[in-house]
Amino acid sequence: IEQSLSAWKSGYLEVNEAARMREKRMSVRELIAKDTMDGKQMRDDGAKGSFQRTRGHKMVDNALDLHGYVLRMLLKKTQIPVPQASGNGVDRGGRLGTAPLRRYIDGVAQRQALSALCSYGGPPLTRQECNEVSTLATDTINKVNNLKSSKKASELVAVDNDIKRKKNSLRALASHFASNNVEDNERTVSALSTGYNNQVVLSGIGIVLQCKGVKGTLKTGQRVLVKVTKLDEKLGVIEVEFSRFSD
Repeated sequence: IEQSLSAWKSGYLEVNEAARMREKRMSVRELIAKDTMDGKQMRDDGAKGSFQRTRGHKMVDNALDLHGYVLRMLLKKTQIPVPQASGNGVDRGGRLGTAPLRRYIDGVAQRQALSALCSYGGPPLTRQECNEVSTLATDTINKVNNLKSSKKASELVAVDNDIKRKKNSLRALASHFASNNVEDNERTVSALSTGYNNQVVLSGIGIVLQCKGVKGTLKTGQRVLVKVTKLDEKLGVIEVEFSRFSD
């Protein structure tokens, strides 16, 4: 089963934009975690920046992609409308009906499938009813996002802790340069490209930032050396520019 799902997923990634974007996000998270954390600290729940996928995780992930793909094809064949919410990625071939406990819109999609394919649960929703559900779901998502954006005391504490960790990391880096008598124009550190907008994560430090001076675009996972052009450990400020690719 695992091999069959993996083989199917490889072909699916070639033709599905949403699946490629999701796989890229997961891969970048793993790369950053592996490069900045000790192996003993690695967990599979993403706690404290740690993230890794086991064979079991990948198998379930592939199965969910297959489920969404088959469900979409079957509903398309029966010409049954399916409600969509803003940001669910269905227009890009995103997953459909795979998370009914987290997304109301997925529960409705499953109801449509049961009604159309299994004659269960009454008649399927009409196109007008699907549009109404889509509007309500999108409004709810927007309200939830607005609520999340409001700063709570706990969120402020988390942000404050992140700033403290960053300053501590920069303080250690500045101390390293000073103790080794490194000149300002020779301050280079190893970094790993995240694959997004030429952002890199500084190895052993865990800080993600923009890498200036790159000609073109850095690929995901590329190892580079970057030159530290600005470092203020007290303010928690660091800027880097591209130096060269690592051997």
